[in-house]
Amino acid sequence: MNKRFSGDSERGAGIVEFALILPLLMMLVFGVVQFGLLFNRQQALHASAREGARLAALPSATLAEISQRSLDALDGIPMDGTPTVTITPSVTHPCEARLGDTVLVVVTVPTTIETPVWGTESKILTGRGEFRCE
Repeated sequence: MNKRFSGDSERGAGIVEFALILPLLMMLVFGVVQFGLLFNRQQALHASAREGARLAALPSATLAEISQRSLDALDGIPMDGTPTVTITPSVTHPCEARLGDTVLVVVTVPTTIETPVWGTESKILTGRGEFRCE
């Protein structure tokens, strides 16, 4: 009869241990998923900025074309906010008559990180692309 009671108490101990570990496990799983999404967005922003800077290196490229090319490179990437494109130097044709100088394209977007137990946090992600004017 003692063996029967011993098995019941061990089963209850397993449930208690699982209940104690579950929040940590959930936070770990959701943290990994959120980190993956954040990393994907960060890499997409860098690729977008590089794509814009590649176009900006041409003397005939305009600010509107550069900005549109950068935004087009983000198609299919889920973003929490609206991306902002900043081009330096900020003139109509950034590389016109500037052979050998550099042009910088920066793409930023606000994003949120949501993790159970930890909560929600807002961040600004930034991607940079810099090319030498041709």
